[in-house]
Amino acid sequence: MRRHFLCLAVLSGIHAPQAWAGDLLSYEAVYELRLTHASSSGGPRAATGLFETRFAETCAGWDSKTHTILNLAFGEGPSVTNERFFSSSEAKTGRDYKFAALTLKNGKRVEAYSGVADLGKRGGHARYEVPAGEGQKTGKLVTIKLPPGTLFPAAHAQALLSSAEQGGPLFRQVVLNGSSSVGPRVMSTAIGPRRAPGHPEEAGIDQMLLGTTSWRMSSAYFNLFERRDMPNTEVSLQLYKSGVTESFEQTFGDFVVSAKLQRLRRLDTPSCPAKPTS
Repeated sequence: MRRHFLCLAVLSGIHAPQAWAGDLLSYEAVYELRLTHASSSGGPRAATGLFETRFAETCAGWDSKTHTILNLAFGEGPSVTNERFFSSSEAKTGRDYKFAALTLKNGKRVEAYSGVADLGKRGGHARYEVPAGEGQKTGKLVTIKLPPGTLFPAAHAQALLSSAEQGGPLFRQVVLNGSSSVGPRVMSTAIGPRRAPGHPEEAGIDQMLLGTTSWRMSSAYFNLFERRDMPNTEVSLQLYKSGVTESFEQTFGDFVVSAKLQRLRRLDTPSCPAKPTS
């Protein structure tokens, strides 16, 4: 079942990326999840669920929260409900980051941790705090070194969209979003052709967030400290310059889960005190 928890980790790690430093948008979105491909040799026979995400600008940075619930049915075996809560906070400087994750299987905790990370010119560190599990007296602290050039999610999204604007066909970077307990990942993204602005009106969808240029993108995720040629998982999505993901599809081993936008609401920009002039 570990692979299905990783599926939730990837879903919770899809931070709806924002475009440019002077034009950040805050919003809430809900996606419907369903199984679109099942392996003949194993894996779930059916999957349904919801992926809820909230991305909000603050005066100091960006706060993100996701909630994923995925119901899996396995042939003659019992069905399983996996649920994951993830939250993060990233400074606008791109140097400081906080995150926390909780995964439940049929209501029982199977993974939990929180952490902080910092970056400088020579890289940085991520420090995970794992609480004591069942039968354990104490938790543990894990420190992971981050190589130079590592990016946090919002900074990575900005760089990715900048590359797309310039016509770059491929963007590869080490990213720490905290959704994986094994640390940073290498994300290799193929960027498709630009699609002109425009989106049909739908009930419950804020059209202002979808009325921008978009690109079809496909990302492969590799754990940084593993030596393997095949990615841990792959995600394809339609990404708008506004930062909203209209839809996405995750391929993971023996099954594929797709997500379709159901509700989208723009949030107000915070009122922040003016910075003193020098």
